[in-house]
Amino acid sequence: MATFFRFIPSVKSLFDYGAMVFILTFSFVAVSGYRVDKLFDFAHQRISTIIIGTSLCILVIILVCPIWCGQELHGLTVRNMDKLADSLSGCVTHYFTNINGEDDKRLQAYKCVLSSKASEDSMANFARWEPSHGRFNFRHPWKQYLKIGASMRSCAYCIEALNSCINKENKAAESIKKHLSASCLEVSSSSSSAIRELSESLKKMKLPTVHMFIGEMNRAVEELKNDLKSLSQLLDPSTTGENKEYETPFLEATGSVLFMEIIPVVTLASILIEIAVRTEALVGSVEDLAKLANFATIDDKFKKCDMKDKIVPDEEKPDGTLEALQRV
Repeated sequence: MATFFRFIPSVKSLFDYGAMVFILTFSFVAVSGYRVDKLFDFAHQRISTIIIGTSLCILVIILVCPIWCGQELHGLTVRNMDKLADSLSGCVTHYFTNINGEDDKRLQAYKCVLSSKASEDSMANFARWEPSHGRFNFRHPWKQYLKIGASMRSCAYCIEALNSCINKENKAAESIKKHLSASCLEVSSSSSSAIRELSESLKKMKLPTVHMFIGEMNRAVEELKNDLKSLSQLLDPSTTGENKEYETPFLEATGSVLFMEIIPVVTLASILIEIAVRTEALVGSVEDLAKLANFATIDDKFKKCDMKDKIVPDEEKPDGTLEALQRV
């Protein structure tokens, strides 16, 4: 029965090691079955050995050399967010500024996010069995970290498509790149800033305050969409008579642009718009975690320290510092 239960996916992911130890124990007892008089003694010794070994492992992990899977999962999520933001801003900046000095490891850092699913699942599974420790309560929402990881991988897949678009053999026309560079860089910068702010909030376990960055990102996306619309009007000769305001030197520069030279940069712009949408989904996942885990809004300790640092000594009076605080 234990052997067949291991084929059930939920049992295999949660209790596979326990089922294997049970099968091993049963085999030991069954092999010693020819000594009927010592059968129960052997079973008792085997169970005692398992209890002693488990107790020693727990004591060593908790007291001697603490290793918490929950803390490792939390740190891994924070590091993956930073890598995601670095890759996003680095790829777009490298494409539009033609800077060859970019660190290749920094541009390829998003691949760590794509390959971390197995580690996240394993850590989240083990973290559920851990006692309350540090800033993590007994019923900490570890499953929400898996949702955050899925949202980050969704963004990483877009960055991978972005990277492949940048490395295409068919290069975009410089006039088209120049037309869309400002809005694309703005979308990339605001998206990566929002992800970095999420990482910082998660690291300090505080409610994320990314609404300003999300607003900037949405405005940049709308500007990029308008640039794409104006690009289609510029490249369509039938609309030039109706849209006199678009008759600029850019129209003369793009008159002889091949269609294949337009596709790469337009594809890149479309992927950036999709990344912005998925960044909002990532923000929602982190906000859900903050609500479930009761993240703090402002640490009172740090708040008091900041207020104390802002008081100027010359403004302090013998009767107290109330007036100085009011001035601050």
